[in-house]
Amino acid sequence: MKWLGVGLMILGMLFGVASSGETGNPGQYARTPEETGILLLRGLRIEGGTVHLTVATRGCTTKEDVVVQVVEKELESDCTPYYELTFLRETPDTCEGELREESLVYDLEDDLHLELPCMLSVTNPVVCSPAKDEFPEETPREEDLTLREDLRDAAIWAVKAEIQRYQESEHPDKDAKISALRETLARLQNMPPEDYPLPSEEHPLGAPPTNFGVLLPPEIREVDVVSPPQRPGDLLEVVGMTRSGPFYHVAGIRGRDFSVFAPSSQYRLKLYLVYRREYFLGIPNYYVYIASWEER
Repeated sequence: MKWLGVGLMILGMLFGVASSGETGNPGQYARTPEETGILLLRGLRIEGGTVHLTVATRGCTTKEDVVVQVVEKELESDCTPYYELTFLRETPDTCEGELREESLVYDLEDDLHLELPCMLSVTNPVVCSPAKDEFPEETPREEDLTLREDLRDAAIWAVKAEIQRYQESEHPDKDAKISALRETLARLQNMPPEDYPLPSEEHPLGAPPTNFGVLLPPEIREVDVVSPPQRPGDLLEVVGMTRSGPFYHVAGIRGRDFSVFAPSSQYRLKLYLVYRREYFLGIPNYYVYIASWEER
């Protein structure tokens, strides 16, 4: 059989099935917009010289994010070209929009360079559900586990930063502080993500934490910032912040990518307070994890 390169894939003549490990993670399924691999379609329609796919998206999925594998097959009793298509998501959709469906339309001649007339089949599975309102979100467990792991890693980053802060200080209890922080660090590093506690979303504000150190569970805050952070450790420029705080130092961000922010733009951030720093006069001073953001 012959593999025809389409989009970003250019493969030569192969015999048998394609080997695993090609671009787009062909050995796994893209069940959500954030995953790569063989697309699980929400709908499929072949009409004339076009293929219409319905896919899950957060708002940033285009044909450029999808690789199409084409296998030209031979039929003994028919000289009409027969093509087998597989659509793979190569680029994850990490936008902040609501999960929804969107159509991608491929012209067989212009986009896929196939010879018409032809016979065609698509290997991608198609998800069937009783009603539109039953659109399958990411499984709560997967989403929950990712958040727990991110929060634990942010707390680990915060503890390491505090160890360095005390090592460079002249604090009278410097050695004792560092020893206690190293014990905390070891506990966090050995903690499975599923054991990291989450706060209640029903009462996100609550009273300000009074204890220093790792906050288990973390506290939730929403703040407006004058300019977005650029890297871990940055102090957030919060609207209304005074010399008495509260101060928020970034210890982590969802997706671990600060390039999602446009420079010099204002944002509303949802924060998880993962660690309270011991600070002058008890002024509120935290390490935080940025869970979501919205440009103002």
